[in-house]
Amino acid sequence: MSGVRTTGKREARRHMAIELSLFNNSVTTLVDHLTSYYGEEAELETYVICARVKSPRIPGGSGINWIVGPNGHERAGGLLREVLKAVKGDRDEGGRS
Repeated sequence: MSGVRTTGKREARRHMAIELSLFNNSVTTLVDHLTSYYGEEAELETYVICARVKSPRIPGGSGINWIVGPNGHERAGGLLREVLKAVKGDRDEGGRS
């Protein structure tokens, strides 16, 4: 599937190929995990969707983009720091990343 984005006053259209099944599978996995490991009293506080995009048009060849869930901007930085710590911890313990 392809995404179309309208930008600016000139309404320039940009196309990017996106395989939506990757997102659908990831969301399903997240929901399954949350509902399996946490009780009904648990509440999703915030979420961040983070993606690395590769393109010859981006300086350095790639860039990171993220989307923060509703009302999550205040907590997003802390959440991303925790993710980085976890990834670094996995690497330090000989895990693959």
